[in-house]
Amino acid sequence: MRYPVAPRAHNTVYISMLWYNFEDMKSAENIKLIVCDIDNTLIPHGSETLSERNRKALQKAIANGYEVYINTGRHYTFLQPTLFDDLPMDLIGTINGACLVRRDGSIIEKHPLPTSYMEQIIDFAQKNDIGLGFKFADRVVTYHNHQKFVNGYVNGDPVKAKLILDDTQNRTHHLDYGNPLGTFLVGDEEVIKSFSKEVPDLVFAWSSLKGFDVFLHTINKSLTVDAILKEKNYTWDNVIAFGDAGNDTPFIRKAGIGVAMGNAKDDVRQYADIVADTCANDGVAKVLEELKII
Repeated sequence: MRYPVAPRAHNTVYISMLWYNFEDMKSAENIKLIVCDIDNTLIPHGSETLSERNRKALQKAIANGYEVYINTGRHYTFLQPTLFDDLPMDLIGTINGACLVRRDGSIIEKHPLPTSYMEQIIDFAQKNDIGLGFKFADRVVTYHNHQKFVNGYVNGDPVKAKLILDDTQNRTHHLDYGNPLGTFLVGDEEVIKSFSKEVPDLVFAWSSLKGFDVFLHTINKSLTVDAILKEKNYTWDNVIAFGDAGNDTPFIRKAGIGVAMGNAKDDVRQYADIVADTCANDGVAKVLEELKII
């Protein structure tokens, strides 16, 4: 399979299922941080664990002196348990950059959704039979059409479904725990896309979980990376970032080397320096190998 050239890259060459810029080999010398999305980047849909090749690649990178960080749209309570066995996970970007947590789940910083947007989203969900779940600091909570949300968000998985609190009757969770940090909508794709035009300050990013992650343009995955860079005294030039979906573009665009997976849509690929092989084919490991990081 031959992938289209990433528009951000020039003088690209096709090697081992990758498109990349000749200059990327030089840029790799500056890399100190490897930042990865999880779903359909490190772990393919339907799996809960890293492949053996990706696991070994990341562990070898760590042994070579690189730091590895996870940056996901998931709530901390929905992280795959095996990641804590395979990776350091000392700092984790969650909820699309709205919440940076430590390994134990304690919150370092958070960015709540303003009340006006929360109310507008609730009103839209009620009028259009949308499954609405908010990601609060403590857990994921539904505010409308609980079962539709569960069916889309966890594909009906009974174990994961128990992690989701049904507050569709009262919708008062925010009064005790503060405004939500993230939003997920499940429902008619065209209806949701139409609504997105009414709230241009919000990003509606299609997710493999059969719905849309919704977040402010100004609150995105680059924020948690910014916090880590500040703590480590690094810059974006020191980052190689991997992602597959629209919620990954903010940190792909800023990274010294931005990598879109082969399974990413064109709206993600256009911001990448490298278009890797697919998640299912261990695209992350292949890029690390090609760039001599491992």
